[in-house]
Amino acid sequence: MRLLSSLLLAGLLACAPLSAAERSFTILHSNDWQSRLLGFGPNNEYSPATVGDDDTVGGVARLATLLRERRAAAKGEALLLLDGGDFTMGTLFHTIAREMGSELRLMSELGYDAAVLGNHEFDFRPAGLAAMIGAAHRAKGEALPTLLSSNLRFDGASKADDSLQAHFDAGRILPYRLIERGGIRFGLFGLLGNNAVAVSPMIKPVTFADPVATAKAMVARLREEGAEVVILLSHMGVIQQADGSWRGEEVELVEQVPGIDIVVGGHSHVALPQPVLVNGRTPVMQAGSEIQYLGELRMSLGDDGVPRLRDYRLHAIDDSIAGDAAITARVEDFKQVVSQRMLAPRGYRFDQQLARVDQRLGREFAEHSLANLVTDALRHAVDADLAFTGNGTIRDDVIKGRHGVQDVSDLFRIAPLGIGQFDDEPGYPMIKAYVSARELKSLLEVLLLAYQLRDSRSYYPRVSGVRFSYNPWRVPFDRVSRIEIGDPVAGYRELDLDDTRLYSIGATSYVGSFSWLVPDLTKGLLDVVPKDADGRPLPRIEDAIVDQDPQAEGVQELKEWQALLDHIRSLPDLDGDGLADIPSSGAAAEPRMLRVPSLHPGELFRLAGPLQWGASALLLAGGLLLLCLLTRPLRRRRH
Repeated sequence: MRLLSSLLLAGLLACAPLSAAERSFTILHSNDWQSRLLGFGPNNEYSPATVGDDDTVGGVARLATLLRERRAAAKGEALLLLDGGDFTMGTLFHTIAREMGSELRLMSELGYDAAVLGNHEFDFRPAGLAAMIGAAHRAKGEALPTLLSSNLRFDGASKADDSLQAHFDAGRILPYRLIERGGIRFGLFGLLGNNAVAVSPMIKPVTFADPVATAKAMVARLREEGAEVVILLSHMGVIQQADGSWRGEEVELVEQVPGIDIVVGGHSHVALPQPVLVNGRTPVMQAGSEIQYLGELRMSLGDDGVPRLRDYRLHAIDDSIAGDAAITARVEDFKQVVSQRMLAPRGYRFDQQLARVDQRLGREFAEHSLANLVTDALRHAVDADLAFTGNGTIRDDVIKGRHGVQDVSDLFRIAPLGIGQFDDEPGYPMIKAYVSARELKSLLEVLLLAYQLRDSRSYYPRVSGVRFSYNPWRVPFDRVSRIEIGDPVAGYRELDLDDTRLYSIGATSYVGSFSWLVPDLTKGLLDVVPKDADGRPLPRIEDAIVDQDPQAEGVQELKEWQALLDHIRSLPDLDGDGLADIPSSGAAAEPRMLRVPSLHPGELFRLAGPLQWGASALLLAGGLLLLCLLTRPLRRRRH
């Protein structure tokens, strides 16, 4: 009887389901490649074939080697390689992306499973992104990583996004994807955030639905289809607060949408040494930008179905890693295509040494040499009285490296953005328009406050041909207290607001477009009417685009990047080494926007317009009224 009972118990245990063993998985991730296929530093110093002999970081060939090592270290457990978007736009390589699909082809060769579409993927308009995907697909076929965009919406009334929608219909862009690997069912979806959409001028006619509502729908759909681990690929960003905590769209979205297990982020270029744990469990990750790092998240999935963090590492990509030879060869092929198609017609080569610097030139507000170099180039290119841009359009520092030599490819990175209005070629076209002295002050007022009103440091103004002061104690849109026209070589003279002459301004079509929007931006408080040299109003910004060769058919656009390269090449060679010397100190480093806080009447009312006078009159009247009210009881008691 005792033997029979033992046999029955053994049979019941054999029939009972075993508890699920804990399963482990690894997520490798990157974000914001921005076409930075070579090392982060002077390109002529990047040597991926050897180690320990340069100071550059990054490089897609080194990334390939690191990925191979990390896959081997995973020892066969489930592993995904994911990207947080903006894989294109920022270097000369992106100029051939539509023809070659270069970045997507490299992602295919590196074995990426999926990437979210970032805002810079749309910089060549939806049709440009479609061409990029098409070129990569022709070269790599179904090996392409899945491109995710859950909140992407097409415009049925416009044909401008039809070619991109064709890729969506073909499954090369998906709202979500399920991947089963190592016995785990992963559900992936992708979102483009509100801030990213707001800084994408070429994104139309496509639109993007509300990220939070979309995320809730995607999580529900993925769970219904059996996803055990839900991963959001997000191009939204995180922002560190004064107290060291992290906020931003990615954090706030996870707080509002239950069921997201992991966020592979991008857009804000933050190298997080450890994930931000939202609600105590969901890791939000970001691996810097421009292939300087690779993130590695290791997690386990327990019996309760809840993924738990085991550990995280942010791997630096530097000269301690030898680059993959095959990937290096592929990049060299792309360099040749860039030189042939993009640069040779304008008299340049990819690896052409053009200039030398004696120190790093940065983009911080307190640094002026690089911003002055860029705006001087814009002014000289169109022979304008003054020029302006925003700090955010200056996309890279000038990195000295060991020798200070700057190639064409290094200097292009300073001003790489944009696409033509008429020719559809890479680079923002230059514009030239004319304004009166008072309108010039209005432009400076808008430039001054734009970066504050838009809550973005990218709009911090940079100027050439003008030096101005502002008083923060004055009312908005009437804070400019002194304007001087000129430059540090020829000298400056104070601007007379009653001067009847017109002043020419140079800018890119992107930055200069705000000149047509001043009445809207200021709610009608200020007015500017861009004009031609004869004072006739220019109704559209297209009317102000500079034509390099009016005798030729159509408009031959002058690009911002070409204006910069031409200007740098024209700088004097001071040491006789055959390279232009980029100035970094003295007059080249002068500040051109000066903050002068003062309650002195002279500073409060110099160049003041109706806003400052009106506000002062109201303040004075309010003060007198208050004084009367306060003294009235005293007068009554005397009677």
